[in-house]
Amino acid sequence: YYVLPFLHDERLVARLDLKAERGTGRLLVRAAHPEGEVGPDAVAALAGELLGMAGWLGLHAVVVEPVGALAPALSAALHTARVP
Repeated sequence: YYVLPFLHDERLVARLDLKAERGTGRLLVRAAHPEGEVGPDAVAALAGELLGMAGWLGLHAVVVEPVGALAPALSAALHTARVP
């Protein structure tokens, strides 16, 4: 089992459970957990990195399941994020 840690401004801000669903072309965020307070700039940066990762993996979408306290903010940020 693997959890992806996300660092922002030299601080651990989140832990994500990811799954590449190659058959559907989606990067699935199965859970998104914050590490302390996570500001909107960190959430936006995380969304951009996930879109970049999906592209690198040849996937066309990032989908966030509603699991973890960070999931709602991350899902919203993905709608306005730009690929890094």
